[in-house]
Amino acid sequence: MGLKAITLAAAAALASVGGHAASTSPVGLYVVPGIFFDGGASAAGSTGGSSKIDPAFRSSLDIGQTVGLLLQQAQVHFPTLAATIDSKNRLRTLALSVQVTRVSRYQIDKTDGTTDIYLPITLSLYLSNPMTGEVLQSFSQTRYDVLTVSQSMSPAEVAAKVSAAWRSGFSAVLDSTLTQAAGQFNPYVVDTKVADTWHGFVILDRGYQSGIGKGDVMDDGDAEIRIEYAGQNYAVAVPVLGTPKDGAVFSRAGTMALSDVKKPRVLALVIVGNRDLSDAVSTQLFTDRLGSNAPFATLPLNANFSQVQASIDSHTGIGHDVSGNRALPDYFIRMVLPSARHYVLPTNLSYKTQQSSVAWAFAELLSRDGRVLYSADVNERIDDIVTNGSAFSVESRKEVVLKNALNDLAERFSKEVRFTPVTLKVTDGSSDTVQVEDSGMNLQPGDSIRVYHDIGRPGGISEDALVPVWDASVVSRDGSTVTAALVLPVAGKPSKPSSGDVVLVDGVANAGAGAQRVAFCPAEKSQVGSVALERFNALAYAGASRAPMVMVNPGLADLVKGKVGGQSGFAKNLALRPAAYDRCLEALYRIDQKEQKCDDGICAGVYNVRLAYRQKAGASVVSQAILEHGFTTQGYPASTDAGNSTTLQNIDLDADTRTSLDGVMKQLLSKTN
Repeated sequence: MGLKAITLAAAAALASVGGHAASTSPVGLYVVPGIFFDGGASAAGSTGGSSKIDPAFRSSLDIGQTVGLLLQQAQVHFPTLAATIDSKNRLRTLALSVQVTRVSRYQIDKTDGTTDIYLPITLSLYLSNPMTGEVLQSFSQTRYDVLTVSQSMSPAEVAAKVSAAWRSGFSAVLDSTLTQAAGQFNPYVVDTKVADTWHGFVILDRGYQSGIGKGDVMDDGDAEIRIEYAGQNYAVAVPVLGTPKDGAVFSRAGTMALSDVKKPRVLALVIVGNRDLSDAVSTQLFTDRLGSNAPFATLPLNANFSQVQASIDSHTGIGHDVSGNRALPDYFIRMVLPSARHYVLPTNLSYKTQQSSVAWAFAELLSRDGRVLYSADVNERIDDIVTNGSAFSVESRKEVVLKNALNDLAERFSKEVRFTPVTLKVTDGSSDTVQVEDSGMNLQPGDSIRVYHDIGRPGGISEDALVPVWDASVVSRDGSTVTAALVLPVAGKPSKPSSGDVVLVDGVANAGAGAQRVAFCPAEKSQVGSVALERFNALAYAGASRAPMVMVNPGLADLVKGKVGGQSGFAKNLALRPAAYDRCLEALYRIDQKEQKCDDGICAGVYNVRLAYRQKAGASVVSQAILEHGFTTQGYPASTDAGNSTTLQNIDLDADTRTSLDGVMKQLLSKTN
């Protein structure tokens, strides 16, 4: 029996911090004594779990020994660990927790009488602020152990070997992930003093130049505040717990690179995942690939943070002081990463085959009100020639091609998304509306905006302070003048907006513009012909989101509600309003298969394809475009079995459909405009 190891690093989280104006007091690190499983189940006696975790893995671990191993290895990599979190160190101590997000097994029987058993383990490590619930950094790694056993061994003997390999693999990937985390862990504490208060707002004497950014939660031991806006040398906060006092010093432990503090913050969420990569790892791979040159900073998310926090509560002296008042960012990335497809084709040599793995992935950047600001979709494939059945496992190839797709998506986002800060002047205000001058067409009806008031330099701060006073929603546009309806004050009791106030927005290059907001509304029955495309609506949406029009995603609110909240360290009462829209966009298709075409032992699928987009206002169709064409798939040997030829043809049909829908959309827009 042989045991080999393949280590696939899935993550390095946020770049380490550069220079900053921060407290010289050291940041402590507390190791949460437990191993947690994806799906919200702790290893300590819970029988629940994620479908991505083989149930036999849990029974292979001795929990007491495993937790002891975690503490031992963590001590090696982080020599100055805190024994607990209490009233004395709670503001300057972070929590390290470990979560298993994927454990599986699959095997390949070989002709020499042995079997290779692949045992991937994916582990995620989180560094969190235990007082606020904020996840500051995350790391993920996947390790493959390949166990070779004789086919004559009994199931019990094989199970014992697998359990031993899992234990060894877990220890190795734990050590590797801790090594990576320690190498990139450069924490600091930011201190800032209350300079003044204004109409319920707290004005602080430090800003983004010192490492304070919008959404940060800070604590002084008695009260807690959340940053709503950060200037260069000041910040504006609102109370979330207790009553902040004049002159009080608030602090937070941080790890974000100073270069990222001022950037717009984005939360990436997987809406459609797959069994080969956990959602946590998919997000990690995507955000890591963005790198420090990305125009935005990504926020880590631990979907099972509530379980970690419960363990912290039971093992430390901070009790239930944790607020969980982390605020939502202004932007989201919605990711669609369905399972990769795999097929095998025979060759003219009996001992050789061609194996292909193909992945399609899509992601979009959304504002909080659901407006699509940017989107991209990519295709990736890996082709292998296999000799005498000696090949990579199907699962490992699917994983690699999915990772390649995520890398491509991230590179597109990093290169093509461009945020530009824009200041718009308020020209007039009334009891319930405000007028804004927007000659650059940055705002569209339905957009959410925030109005800021200049309060001068209170408390001796070094620059004029802008305070976010009111949230509003754009209702109409007349030339360059935008009218917005007031929604709610940000905090306190500020006066209504008036001339001289400003609206601050992040302009996004090439974002759609127009008078109509359009939402994709899947038809009750999009398929008309005999051939079904499983991903048709996803492909149609991807095409529409790239079109030069104002697309909104009304499903963002429900997505955030389902994935983000108290369980992940954010405020429990988070709520986004579903995006408002004027028209629905539907997509329909009819694909009928004709007799396949064969020539010289090579066959190809032949189809008649009819695709349509149509816009509807209520129940009425206001415009539509239909294109019809014949399509022939790539060729495959006539000896290819039905399952593999069908997979190949479905891949080709998807690709043709995605490309052809761009032509349909172009025709539709020419009619609409």
